[in-house]
Amino acid sequence: MPGLARLMEEAATGAPPPGLADDLWRLAYTRGHVDVDRVRPYLDRDHAGILVYSCSVDETRALLVVETGDRLAGAVGAFGPLPRAGSAVRLSAVMAGVSAAWRLVVDEAFPLALDVRFDRAPACDGDRRWIGMMRDALGTIRKAEAERREAIAVRRRALPPVAVSMASCEEIVRERVAALRADVERETAHTPDETAELDAVRNARHGRSYGGQRRAFERETALVRARQERFDERMRAALDEFRVELPALRRSIRTAQAANDAAHSMLQQLEDMYVESRARTRAAFTASRWLDELEDAPFVIAGMEAPPDGLDDPARAHDVLRALALLARALPRARARIAV
Repeated sequence: MPGLARLMEEAATGAPPPGLADDLWRLAYTRGHVDVDRVRPYLDRDHAGILVYSCSVDETRALLVVETGDRLAGAVGAFGPLPRAGSAVRLSAVMAGVSAAWRLVVDEAFPLALDVRFDRAPACDGDRRWIGMMRDALGTIRKAEAERREAIAVRRRALPPVAVSMASCEEIVRERVAALRADVERETAHTPDETAELDAVRNARHGRSYGGQRRAFERETALVRARQERFDERMRAALDEFRVELPALRRSIRTAQAANDAAHSMLQQLEDMYVESRARTRAAFTASRWLDELEDAPFVIAGMEAPPDGLDDPARAHDVLRALALLARALPRARARIAV
């Protein structure tokens, strides 16, 4: 295994933990690979995958092994704080002076406080107890999400009707003024007698006598002016009354708009919560199928003595579902035959 030998040579410049070579050999064998490739930091090449092994070599350096799907990529460098095994990471290169050095980018940290050992295979039923615990956790998540959606439906039914769009204060004021004008025009319209007289004087304007035409024109002007004066006086009075009511009208409009905006915002939040709940339920059913594949997974999980609690919290349920997604992603895809 030349790659593993070169990794051990690089790690030997520090103080590698005892049994490191055995751990790496078991890791390659358990993952179904023939070797652990020692990769070099090239600026145009990243190695993305699941972190399957890490250990400190000295005070500043550490050895990491990333499962990329088709190989195990191992590197030694100063990576800083190390994430949990099972995290989705990328080994990327950066320039450090005249040479390239490694940088570890954590795309998604393993969210649960569990110790996942990818260099160990289950040896007894106790090593697979976590599968049953996770099945119980998924059942709890589905039940909690069903109750959450029912509560969301109750809250949606309790909301007042929401208007898609409401008229602005200026639009309502213009409509009220237009309605006042229409009412005043109807109230101050010509009386039947005035209408009949207007018809008569308008006919008289076409008479043969200039004096008669002149008198008819003056009478028509007087009738129209009298009607206009009635309209102006009544309109001024109506506008004065409306100006007194205007502050209260503006406050009521703003109150109605604020209530509608609050109801619309709450409705949008409930819709988002409902969509997220449905997504978590679908993810829980998908994770149940992943657990069938994880029954024979070649890794061991320690630190789980009981099913995760607090799963009625969406954030906690999300952590469990994402942890199972990362474990499913960490299932080995290489099936090399290693002679032992």
